[in-house]
Amino acid sequence: MTASPGLQAEDRPDFERALHQALRTAEIREALGRSGSSGGTDIQRLRSQALVESEAIATAAAPEYAAYLRQRAAAAAAASTAPGPSAAAVSAAPTAPTAPTASAVRAAPFTTAGGRGLLPALAVLTPALAGASAAAFLLLGGLLRLSGSQRETADALLTAGLTSATIAAVTLAAGMVCLVVTAVRHRSSPPDRQPRPHRRPHAHPHPHPHPHPHPPSGSQPPYVWRRDDAAVATARDAWLRALLHRGILPFLRERLKMSHTLSRTS
Repeated sequence: MTASPGLQAEDRPDFERALHQALRTAEIREALGRSGSSGGTDIQRLRSQALVESEAIATAAAPEYAAYLRQRAAAAAAASTAPGPSAAAVSAAPTAPTAPTASAVRAAPFTTAGGRGLLPALAVLTPALAGASAAAFLLLGGLLRLSGSQRETADALLTAGLTSATIAAVTLAAGMVCLVVTAVRHRSSPPDRQPRPHRRPHAHPHPHPHPHPHPPSGSQPPYVWRRDDAAVATARDAWLRALLHRGILPFLRERLKMSHTLSRTS
């Protein structure tokens, strides 16, 4: 006859949760009320006593616990020997289209903006240069005419000054028209919006009444518990039910009965 397996360290949180559930049952609450000790101090005392005697309490559900450990070890062994994806399959998998590089993205606007930026520059520089030339020609031509010498040169300078002034006026008007048209166009056109990549919503797992079993200690590689591992979950639920009804609840009843007897004798 084999000895019953002791309670492993990774299963003690399950034992504590089952103990907490037992202390909250109506039977234990009513028993505490009948003994006149329904306060939190007595509940903590019962909890401490049950934790001290956890190994003895767990022996009441030893068959179910042994079956649970066997199912857990088998699942861990199956997961550790499961074949992974081959290197050929990984290399043959289609690769996602690469995003454009930052240099290409930065260079794209400049290729189209080069021609667009030339006309505004000319619209600004031409009136300025023509106005400066007109002022210089008119000033020199006026000085030469006042001095009375080189009248032909003075007339030529005045003619060039008037021509430059005309060019400055025409180009200034053309530049103003271009600025107004550009402002109206930018105001009427909607801003460019890049389409956002579609993201799949995160899949939230369905709530499970019990937490996942703890992985066996010392398993190499570490076992990752799967939600569809029904055999392990079934064995764990059977152990917890047996632990609650055949181990923890009888222990609490006995302790409450002993406490009630001591209070009567005293």
